[in-house]
Amino acid sequence: MANKKVLLIAVIAVFLLIGTGVLWGFANHNQSNPPPEGNSSFSRDIVFDGDHYKTKQEIFSENGSIYLSLPDLTDVLKLDVEQTSESINITYQNNQLKYEDNIVQNNQAKENEVRDYVIKNDIVYLPELHIEKYLGVKIDYYLDKKTNTVQLSSPEEQQKEDYNKEIGTTIFLHKSDVPLAKYEPQDGVYLGGYVIQDEFIDTSMNKFNEVTGKNHASYFRYVGYGQPFPTEWVNQVKSVGGFPQIAWEPNNGLEEVKDDAYLRAFAKEAKASDVPILMRYASEMNGNWTAYSGNAELYIEKWKVVHDVMQEEAPNVMMLWNVFTMPEHTISEFYPGDEYVDYVGVNIYNVFYHNDRLEDKSDFEDPLRLLDYVYNMYSDTKPIVIGEFGATNYTVTDGLYHVNFAEEKISRLYKHLPKLYPRVKAIYYFDVNNLVNAPEGRKINNYAITENSRITEAYSAQVQGESYLSSVEIQNEASASEIFSYRDFLFYYEDGLYVDVQFAEEYLGMVVEDNDEHTFDVTFKEKTAPIQKEMHTIDKAAFFEKREIEGILLDELLDVFDIDYAYKDGDLHIYQ
Repeated sequence: MANKKVLLIAVIAVFLLIGTGVLWGFANHNQSNPPPEGNSSFSRDIVFDGDHYKTKQEIFSENGSIYLSLPDLTDVLKLDVEQTSESINITYQNNQLKYEDNIVQNNQAKENEVRDYVIKNDIVYLPELHIEKYLGVKIDYYLDKKTNTVQLSSPEEQQKEDYNKEIGTTIFLHKSDVPLAKYEPQDGVYLGGYVIQDEFIDTSMNKFNEVTGKNHASYFRYVGYGQPFPTEWVNQVKSVGGFPQIAWEPNNGLEEVKDDAYLRAFAKEAKASDVPILMRYASEMNGNWTAYSGNAELYIEKWKVVHDVMQEEAPNVMMLWNVFTMPEHTISEFYPGDEYVDYVGVNIYNVFYHNDRLEDKSDFEDPLRLLDYVYNMYSDTKPIVIGEFGATNYTVTDGLYHVNFAEEKISRLYKHLPKLYPRVKAIYYFDVNNLVNAPEGRKINNYAITENSRITEAYSAQVQGESYLSSVEIQNEASASEIFSYRDFLFYYEDGLYVDVQFAEEYLGMVVEDNDEHTFDVTFKEKTAPIQKEMHTIDKAAFFEKREIEGILLDELLDVFDIDYAYKDGDLHIYQ
């Protein structure tokens, strides 16, 4: 255990572990009263280089500045601190911050920057201005200053391209003999798109392949339930070497979905197309904007009807159960069960503002974090599809172009997806100018990538690698070695990495029960042991909501049950 802790510190090397909580006492200073319990202005949370940290001391705001405790900063940043009763000298890399008699002594300090550090309960807190200017660490109110998390960025992190920043730790789980879904690629991601409304390229799939410099494996279109099977369009997809995704929507309500002549005929024509078909039936049901939302029991009943008919009539059909990235709390209510689903999908959009409201600015949202909830929830049993992805390059909300924003979000998702999310097996870009093509009331954002050369080049640059597949794979084996991954629902505290109990239960196959305030009882392979636990609150990826993590100390868990693992390049690899 001890050797692995040393290895953790050595390979992550970006100042990971939080909190010995050493008190820095200065009896000769007046002490301010601490904020009331539970009434802090900020979460007990620091996000640093993409990881969550639970701090031992509260973060607070005073006199227009954020204050962070010196003990927590020392542990996160690995500061070198020399202190006496009269002075503090702090060194971080090549930067120094000096205090004497509570006054900053750096030569470049301006008069308005000469402010005291603060002492609360014998603990020294430093103002953000000093941390940023003299130690070189950037501090942000995370999520556009609307939530209570503080984000720290080291000088090295600040030098990275925007789409490379704050990636954080990933847990990789290596398994063998994992069953493959229908037409699931053993490695790589099917590259897909939606171009049927892109008039800039005459809605041409061939033209889209040409301008992006990459043949796409799949294209999709919407079909209303009750409309005929789109045979002509399917043949067009086949002619460019792709396979279709059909977003089949019961827009008149679920009552019309029956095992009848229409459903049977649709299924038979799907089989006759003689091509793999990804059938995205009744997607985004977790929201309130579809005609088939609101009744999970009826939804599941009708899903099973469609599934059973397709299984009987059209074995080339892959059933894709597809949600929107938010709201999260309703998603699981609509899941029909593993035996009725081939792939799980999620639609993700990076918009500059939510709901066409200037006060709902959402440029902070990370497409990777918008994926995490569905990915962590379902990728242990199902391959994942990003059924739609789009990024705003112009919005009527402010009447401005946001080309940099679109470049950053597209580059971030497509660059990091294959490595960090190996269970994602397909992604479709929504190449549409909604200012022209959306229904009235939704003409808000332009997502098209073909109209602006910078955005086209950003997309093209990230999809050229061999990880993005241009054709469907016909499987020769029923199972394969597979890498699973788990992100975001983890944090560092004191001397360890804590991961949500979901990972232990669903990914490692353990039974986890509450024991007492400080431990879980974990059972695995007929052995039961107490494992340390810690609760933590982090910010969700969107809408300024909170998420509770029931953390279990991961190194201790793996050691107790003798599971092989190793830290590589800052990530944890587990071998089962």
